[in-house]
Amino acid sequence: MSMDLAKKTYSTTPDYFIAGTTVGIVTAAKEADGAVAAHNLVLLDGGKVKPLAAVDGTNALNVTGLYGIAAEDAASGEDAVVYLTGEFFADGLALPDGVAAADIEVALRNIGIFLK
Repeated sequence: MSMDLAKKTYSTTPDYFIAGTTVGIVTAAKEADGAVAAHNLVLLDGGKVKPLAAVDGTNALNVTGLYGIAAEDAASGEDAVVYLTGEFFADGLALPDGVAAADIEVALRNIGIFLK
């Protein structure tokens, strides 16, 4: 047996991402097709999730296949937990550079995710 004696740093600072309990939070686990960061919007493609990215380096987004929001980090090939419904703070989203929450709000509302 071995013990992990490495110094660990913990924080009691709350991470406010979930905004309410009015809409129930539903999650699913799907295999990640590439690295997925926590709170990133994800697309479902071929049964796997991949992060949403700006199209051709512009601020335009292709939301075809929008599936939900990644709940935590996941590496390629790992199961990624994805929020499918719920209320979340827009400031907590990990969006591509130059993209605002207002640009994606309607698409998220269509799949049952509401931003505050």
